[in-house]
Amino acid sequence: MIGSKSLVKRNKGAMAWFLQRLTAIYLFVFLIAHFVIMHFVGSGEVTYGTVAPRLSSPLWKAGDLLFLIFALYHGINGLWQVLEDYIRSRGLRLFLYSLLLTLAVILFTVGAVTIFSVKA
Repeated sequence: MIGSKSLVKRNKGAMAWFLQRLTAIYLFVFLIAHFVIMHFVGSGEVTYGTVAPRLSSPLWKAGDLLFLIFALYHGINGLWQVLEDYIRSRGLRLFLYSLLLTLAVILFTVGAVTIFSVKA
């Protein structure tokens, strides 16, 4: 019985490790694309007037929402793993996990409202 519990925990850790790497790749590619589009495509001037029409497109909204989801997952998962490694007190760990999840929900809500409120 003990062996099966440790196997499940090890598999969870492997999935978190894999998803951390996957989100890192997506974030890196998105960051490079963002840099190229913002600084080398178009007028080169980055103002609200040049960015708002692009951000009002459903395709850009979907891309930004995906970026938000991946960035939040990547950051929260990283912090979660640090807590898992260094915090031994079960009560403190539960409190900090709850705090992390609350922070993630708040940041996602603010980000999603911002993404969907941009009008051309």
